[in-house]
Parts: sequence; C-alpha cells; structure tokens
Amino acid sequence: MPKSVIVAVSTDAKPNGSDSLDILLVSTEGAKECAVYRDLEVIKKDFPDKKVASMAAALFNQGKTTLADTLIRKVKIVGFEPPENAAALIANIEALREKDNDFYMVLTDQVEDSYITALAAWAESTEPTEAELGAGVEDHRKLYFGQTTNKKLAVRNRRSILIYCDPEKVGEYADAAYLGNVGPFYPESVTWKFKRPDGISVPDLTEAERDALEEANINFLTVEYKREFVKEGVCADGEFIDVQMGADHVAKTMREKLYDIFLSNGKIDYGDEGFAIVASGVFQTLNEATSLGIIATDPESKQGVFTVKVPKFADATEDQIKKRVMPDITWEAQIEGAVHSSKVKGVLRATLK
Repeated sequence: MPKSVIVAVSTDAKPNGSDSLDILLVSTEGAKECAVYRDLEVIKKDFPDKKVASMAAALFNQGKTTLADTLIRKVKIVGFEPPENAAALIANIEALREKDNDFYMVLTDQVEDSYITALAAWAESTEPTEAELGAGVEDHRKLYFGQTTNKKLAVRNRRSILIYCDPEKVGEYADAAYLGNVGPFYPESVTWKFKRPDGISVPDLTEAERDALEEANINFLTVEYKREFVKEGVCADGEFIDVQMGADHVAKTMREKLYDIFLSNGKIDYGDEGFAIVASGVFQTLNEATSLGIIATDPESKQGVFTVKVPKFADATEDQIKKRVMPDITWEAQIEGAVHSSKVKGVLRATLK
C-alpha cells in the first residue's frame, strides 16, 4: 500500500569528460617535462602557484554554463624557463614538436602583444601548403588560443583566436575558459558566438570600443538586454571558429581514413574498382562531416551538399601508372552555416479577419 507522502530526489547527471580535443598549455614559469593531465588537483600539485594551474582550472571548471554534455578533462602541459622574448618561446615549442607533436590547440600564460602576434603568425605557419605536402611535409597544423588586454591589437593571422579581457582580469584566463566552455562539443560543429564561459567578467567597454574589437576580429564577453555572451566567435582573420575547426577536422579525418584503406588492403588494383575503394574514404569523411554539422544538408534529400569526382583509369597518364600514382580525387562541399542575428517585424491587430 503506498505511503501518504512520497519524496524522490535526484541530481543532475555530471557531464562526462571529453578527450577528443588535443590541448597544450604552455607554462613559462619553470621547466617541466611535457605530460598529460586528467586531474586538476594533480595539476595544482605539480604547478603550485603557477599561472598554468589557474589556466587549467578555467579550462576544466565550465560545468555551470556550458551547453555541451561533456567537459574538458584531458590536457597536455609543458613547462619552459622564462623566455627572453617571443622568438625564444616559439623555439621552445618547436623543440617540443620534434619530440611530441600530438596536440592541436595551444595556449600560453603570456599575454604581451609581442608574444600574441608572434604566436599567431607561428600557428598560421603550421599549416603546410599543397606544395609542401607534395614534398613530404607532414600536416600537424595548430590553432592558437590567446587573451589580450589591448583594445587596438592588430592581428590578422588565420589559425589564431583571441578574446579580450580587462587588464586587471588577466587572472581569469578568459581564453582557457572560452575554450573549456565550447571546446567539449568538438568534433561537432557549433557556433562559438552566444556562449557564456563561466568565471570571467564582462569587460568595461564603450560602444565604440566594442565596435573596434569586432572590426579587429577580437572576441569579447558582452551584454545585450541583460544577456551575457561572447561576440563574435571568429578567428583573427575574420573566419568563424567553427568553420576553421571543421576544415581541420575534415583534413585530419580524411587523411586517417585513406591511410586505413591502404593499410587494410593487401593490394588495391590500379583501375576503376581500385580507385573507387580509395574514394570511399573521401565519401565516408564527407558524410561524417555532414552528420557533425560541418557540411550543409540538402533540405529535400537530407544528404550532404557535396560533390566528389572520382578519376577513371582512362584519366591516368603513363607516368602515373608506372609510378603507381592514382589521379587526383577532387571534391567540393557547402559549409553548414549558422544564424548569428535576426530581425523580426510584426503587426498587432484587433482582429485577423
């Protein structure tokens, strides 16, 4: 027989940890071997009273405001002795890459203009050109995430993302908080606008200064009609963050799938059937990118909006056949957009008759 009073209490499920985004935090307050961390308390113990520990805290502690159902729970941290200048810091990072190049996002505890501009230029240089790829250069492209206190900083490099903070709020590490808030969605494509990183303050900006930051492609936390969110979710060159990260994901995934095809087949015949086997890796990647919201979906067919041109044996030259080089596969895809603003007009009437 049921009781007269029944009380059931449950708690919200704690978001799972996200390991999909490879992040490197760079400390410049003392040498420390590069290592992977999954526990904030361990980070605080290994880097006591260091800025990088506060960066990791801002990165991890986003459970209250993130829209993702996971949280960042894995980060790689390396420590360097205080560098003489930005060039020295980049030299240290490049030396690390010789031993460990397995990271994508890079954040540092340096906020001076000279470091930001140098790191932005360095990040852009990590994406090899088609000629460099053809010459054998490996593709280990990076994305630099930084915070600035300079309202007039002029950086236009692709592969860098900047967020403004007031000088007295540098210790909130808005860059790490922003990444920790939106990064867990990866590889799903979401807009980085309209997000509210936890633990950072709205900067004290005039309307003119906000306009200037937008023109400079520097993100910042703002307030509109009592709603706080980050504008505009862009890289330093004006490209949307989700577009840049989506392109990087497609490149990485397609490369992996193509290698898997070659490694899992004893032999791929040089002909139309063999070319189709190789091309299946391209189709798989583009279909996956569609499901992740990177590539647009046709509203009628519900299929990804992309085209792939698979070569035929008749397209191959004698030299390609002799060297076992398949003719190029070419493809095009439409980027999935996002609504960043709207205008609504209406009329109130006494009757609609």
